Amino acid sequence: TAGGWPEHYSDRGINGPIDDLLFPINHGILFYPGFTVLPPFVAYRVDRMDKPKFTLLAEQLRERMKTLETIAPIPYRKQNYGDYQIPTMELLPGLAPPGTRGFEVHLAPERD
Repeated sequence: TAGGWPEHYSDRGINGPIDDLLFPINHGILFYPGFTVLPPFVAYRVDRMDKPKFTLLAEQLRERMKTLETIAPIPYRKQNYGDYQIPTMELLPGLAPPGTRGFEVHLAPERD
């Protein structure tokens, strides 16, 4: 849950992109030790939610829960697949699409 508006958690928002804020949790705490991590379901402005908005959010969450098995996980790069320079663990040049910045460089197409 988030108290701010969705715009507060955007590229130009005061808090920065929600995916960047969640990266240490999703990647460092969950993905790194082996969990499959799905894109987050974020509820915004929860501190100002009235009953109609709560009802809508609850329905959206129910729908999300019904599709958990079909949602593609976040495609983080694996540490030992050759994408990172050893020992610095920096992403090798040319692996991220041009213009990719920040934590997005650690996303990659799924591999077998």
